[in-house]
Amino acid sequence: MKNLFPIAACLALTATSAVALDAGFVSQMQTTAQKLESDATAVQQALKNKKHDATEVKAKIAAMSADVAALHQLVKQFEATQPQLSGRDQQDWTLMKDRVAVLGIFHDNKQRLAAEDLGKHRGMVRAFADGVALRAKLLRESALKLQRAPVT
Repeated sequence: MKNLFPIAACLALTATSAVALDAGFVSQMQTTAQKLESDATAVQQALKNKKHDATEVKAKIAAMSADVAALHQLVKQFEATQPQLSGRDQQDWTLMKDRVAVLGIFHDNKQRLAAEDLGKHRGMVRAFADGVALRAKLLRESALKLQRAPVT
């Protein structure tokens, strides 16, 4: 019994040295990713039709730009706090940060092609919108993992 007490104390100290990730941060990440996924899906659906409304599609793409910028800002804000994450939590954070970066690349490519000639690049813009929607969904799932993740 005496041998178990130091082990239990170490485990308790390790568990209590971490606090839950800020729920507001996770909520913002999830909400922004959800909006981005919804807008990307709307762009994808609109571009299925050859006679799409280019103004509406470009407006959705502009809204997506604001969401991508918000995600990048949230990542910067979180990293500015320089949280100490456990190994598993650090992996989850790195995955989420990488997903935001890849999402930004997909969005930038889609935005560039749409600005050049939406009619000509309709298929590629639609494919990039599909990629953004998928990555936004994965980002929401990553944020859920971080919600349970502790930071110190």
